[in-house]
Amino acid sequence: MAREAALARSPNRLAALIAGAAFLAIGALGFAASGGSGFVSTTGGLLFGVLPVNGLQNLVHLLLGGALVTAALVFRASARTTNQVIGTLFLALGIAGLFLAGTPANVLAVGAVGNLLHFSAAVVLLAVGLGVEGRPSDEVGPARATPSRPGSG
Repeated sequence: MAREAALARSPNRLAALIAGAAFLAIGALGFAASGGSGFVSTTGGLLFGVLPVNGLQNLVHLLLGGALVTAALVFRASARTTNQVIGTLFLALGIAGLFLAGTPANVLAVGAVGNLLHFSAAVVLLAVGLGVEGRPSDEVGPARATPSRPGSG
């Protein structure tokens, strides 16, 4: 019960858990979709009929999803740092995907839908990871009353 309450109070932990679960699902389902293509095929199979995936990309999704879920279940600071790092990686992958799509160097089979997914994940993870999270004292206990100054009321 305490863990669920801590997840609900921390935007970083909640975002890491949701994004991590989504990428774990995409990675696992992607192996079924990319079964007939090569591990580093530049085109891959189509997940949900629109998202090109290959074995390497599925493995990357599983690793990043696992890191996000693990960080969400540990501490708020680890979730925040993981959101920032993985958000930056997704941003870099989105930018690289703009140049790699349709080339022999596209070993992750990144396409337009993949780029949209990577940019969206980057925006969410970076916004939460770089945003304001409550002060550590917010979790310690109830707020202390500020003593009044003499003559102030």
